[in-house]
Amino acid sequence: MHPDDRDRLRRALADDKVDVAYRIRTDGETEWITERGVRTPDGTAIVGYLFRASERVERCRRLERQRERLSEFASVVSHDLRNPLAIAVGNLELARDLDAAAAAERLDRVHEALDRMDTLIGDLLTLAREGQIVEETNETDLERIVETAWSTTGSAAPARLVIEEPLPTVTCDECRLRQVFENLFRNAIEHGIDDEGSLEQLTSTERIGHDTSHDSTGELQTSGGSTDVVRVVVGAVDDGFFVADDGPGIAPEDRERILELGQSTHPDGTGFGLAIVERIVTAHGWEIDVTESRFGGARFEVSGVERIANGE
Repeated sequence: MHPDDRDRLRRALADDKVDVAYRIRTDGETEWITERGVRTPDGTAIVGYLFRASERVERCRRLERQRERLSEFASVVSHDLRNPLAIAVGNLELARDLDAAAAAERLDRVHEALDRMDTLIGDLLTLAREGQIVEETNETDLERIVETAWSTTGSAAPARLVIEEPLPTVTCDECRLRQVFENLFRNAIEHGIDDEGSLEQLTSTERIGHDTSHDSTGELQTSGGSTDVVRVVVGAVDDGFFVADDGPGIAPEDRERILELGQSTHPDGTGFGLAIVERIVTAHGWEIDVTESRFGGARFEVSGVERIANGE
């Protein structure tokens, strides 16, 4: 008998009814056995039977994995629906105090957010049923994904998106990669805005070339003298792309564990956003690394991405 199972079997045999699985080793092979029986009236013996338990044990393991996936799925649903829901609620509140034309624009944003929620629900239900993170992949313009993700995540925050052109075309599951950018944008905004930061200030998008100049402190120089609370930069590297910000950054001792489920450096963080990012990236066959940006904030660099072509 496997030594790790001996105490458990002894405890099971002390009961009047026995139902226990344990491992035996024969000729160097390990096999699971289930023993079931009842103690005789005089208490001197147990009458029952043994049978191979490999299928039963594997079934239990499958059920446990399914339970873990369902628990994780519930967390993913609550997390990913929060972005468009917050946008819908915020724009509805603002629409109440605006004239007809301005209110109509806010209601259009509400409609877009609700459409996004509907798409997310459908995709996540598919994920739950099939157990797949990445489904069909296609050649996709990375800049379009970035701008779409920003429209549902950063459009109501005091932040600015800076796109370092050109961004490549990549082979990916577009919906899942959009979730990656949405979660990275949300992470940058949540950590870069203090409790008093206004969520009503609209954002904009800047495009700059790779020859962008920096001042002596390493701060990105762009037109307009932006006074935004946090700036988020998306750019390309040789074998992938990066998302960086000028927020407080992530301490070196936290960078390795920050991608784990349930880990967050923000007091109100759920700890799911970056874990979702890591799983989607890994499911594509890519790798993600957490470092410090040139502004002193956080930088998430995704590598191993097949670049199809550069954007115009």
